[in-house]
Amino acid sequence: MLRFAVFLLAAMAALSPAWAADNSKCGARLFVLWGDGKHDDTAALNAWFRGDAVIWGETGRNVGPQIADHAFRLSSPIYIPSGTGRSIAQFQFVWPDRNELVSGGTIVAGADPNRPPIATGLTKIGAGPNEGVPYPSATPKPAAADNRTDCLVS
Repeated sequence: MLRFAVFLLAAMAALSPAWAADNSKCGARLFVLWGDGKHDDTAALNAWFRGDAVIWGETGRNVGPQIADHAFRLSSPIYIPSGTGRSIAQFQFVWPDRNELVSGGTIVAGADPNRPPIATGLTKIGAGPNEGVPYPSATPKPAAADNRTDCLVS
């Protein structure tokens, strides 16, 4: 009887870390978009354009597939992949460190991953000659919650 109890305790101790590892998956990273021209929106705007879920910082509501009438302070490039169905209109992208501004108009990613996004009516100040030119690349996919490595551990 004593051997059985020791065996049972040893088996439970061996299985508990495996069970805990299987049940401790981290949730998806939360991206917060401000669109106020004050906060750095680079990571959240890139996540939104690639199709990830993003919330508004002021209200906590889901951003949805369309944005209009917001100013975004940025610190690095914005990538707009095809096929995500995202669109943005009457906006300002401001890169203060580069003295660059892209504003007005509309950018539509569309639903077809084989057709580049369409940009119309944009004003560019301080932008280089190759800025805003579509080029082929692997289409970024929304991040999978199972592949997260940015979880808090205690």
